[in-house]
Amino acid sequence: MSGAAGAARVLALVYGAGATSALAAIAVLGDSTAPTYVAGLTAFWWLLPALALVPAAVAVRAWAVLASVVAPAVAAGALLGPYALPGRGGGDADLRVATFNLTGTRGLDGLRLLVERWEPDVLLLQEVSPAARRFLDERYPRYPHRWYGPASTVGDGSGSSDGDAVWSTVPVVGTQAVRGLPDGARPGEVVVLDARALGGPARLPVLSLHLASPCLGCTPREEEDNPAGGTARAARTRVAEALRYADVARDLAADGPVVVGGDLNSSDFNEPLRVLTGDGPDGGGLTDVHRVVGGRPQLTRGSNPGYARVDAVLVAGLEPVADAEAPSGGSTHSPVVADLRWER
Repeated sequence: MSGAAGAARVLALVYGAGATSALAAIAVLGDSTAPTYVAGLTAFWWLLPALALVPAAVAVRAWAVLASVVAPAVAAGALLGPYALPGRGGGDADLRVATFNLTGTRGLDGLRLLVERWEPDVLLLQEVSPAARRFLDERYPRYPHRWYGPASTVGDGSGSSDGDAVWSTVPVVGTQAVRGLPDGARPGEVVVLDARALGGPARLPVLSLHLASPCLGCTPREEEDNPAGGTARAARTRVAEALRYADVARDLAADGPVVVGGDLNSSDFNEPLRVLTGDGPDGGGLTDVHRVVGGRPQLTRGSNPGYARVDAVLVAGLEPVADAEAPSGGSTHSPVVADLRWER
């Protein structure tokens, strides 16, 4: 074996051991620590090499390397495999929902592109700053029905404020604040739409969520200013938020279809998304539209491609038809568009 080949095997073994250890830590510790939270958030990227190392190890009969990368390869396959499956979704849609974190005024161009290109029936917005709201008040007559939630402190330690919003082509017929959220959580509210004009029910509850911001890279002073604290504490807050919203979603789904979407600040390997989509006693039982009909990873956080899929549309009582990632237009997030069909 040449020196280069030997060094490559050592590097592959180190990678396999490290990736396997990271998966074990995520399984045991979940989002309770900053390292495991970040590892879960960015799993897409550090799991990718395992898919290439498996056939390479088999080709050169490097059985120790193969054994070290089996677990990461299985995890990568579970994460990425569904995108390769044929026949995912398709057909006519009854309802188009989009979720978009505007990042204050930075995403206004992205919102324009989203509305012009995709024309969603319902828009779930996050980080709508007072300046963005003033700019938007006289624009986009397609959405005459608008709800804005109360502003809260931005979770990056900046001390600025923003809020969530729901824009709709159909009337808003009621709202109800979500009680029992943990300390440090942004306020949440169920917004009820009359979807009969779209062939749906008279009461369609929707939630625009923005779970606690992680304050990654924050100074101690910025962590103090963040309502949810530093990365580890914020991760625990997100799990508690997800558990509460899972309760709300289960109760709402007992009476009909439900739409939940937003910036979850968590990805497929983080607890909040698993809680919201779980079927157990603590799970929300929601369907992740992207996991059912998505055709690509949709790394919505950061520049294209981003580093994590943190924005999602989740539903109950609706059939996913298609989804897409739209241009960010300057926001730190990309919009997600979901086409849905009423269950018949």
